[in-house]
Amino acid sequence: METKLKASIDRAISLLGTERDYAKYLCLKIAPEAGGCCCFHCWPHTWQEVNKTILPSGPIEDEGDVLIDTGDGSFVLECHENGPEIIIYLGAGTAGVLLIKAIIELITTILKSRSEEPRRRLGKLIITKRTFIGSRRHEEKIIEIDLPPDSPHAEILAAELKDMFEKDRKPNKSVHRIANKSGSR
Repeated sequence: METKLKASIDRAISLLGTERDYAKYLCLKIAPEAGGCCCFHCWPHTWQEVNKTILPSGPIEDEGDVLIDTGDGSFVLECHENGPEIIIYLGAGTAGVLLIKAIIELITTILKSRSEEPRRRLGKLIITKRTFIGSRRHEEKIIEIDLPPDSPHAEILAAELKDMFEKDRKPNKSVHRIANKSGSR
């Protein structure tokens, strides 16, 4: 797993043109709690909507990656069978408002579109923060979202992202759980 995360960061480094210091990258993995494939063939509507959202940077291709420039920062979106991944370089200092807004919009598009898939399996999507602390990989589940998302997930995402961009953020003790109208958890 550590090798796969380093490979994802290496692909992001080549697109971002940034240094190879794995501790300076933040990866957000979005994946179904129950597992399953998240490729273009299994999530066609979701990836179609993602490509609309990331224009003019995209489109992203199946099992590909794309650099997204927001004007005050850039990040990389990768398409994986086990779920989309967003990779952000933190070495340049603080993340800009437009960067955070673009990431929130992208995650919101993924959540909404996934629940509209014709062959969807509703359930939960998990957003996991993956980083390196020194040379060791650290993984932290930050948000569980019931599908379809109908609660104020954007505000929670914004708060979590702002916290993540702080240099000395301590690991989160609890996972935000966002339930849908039925109240399921």
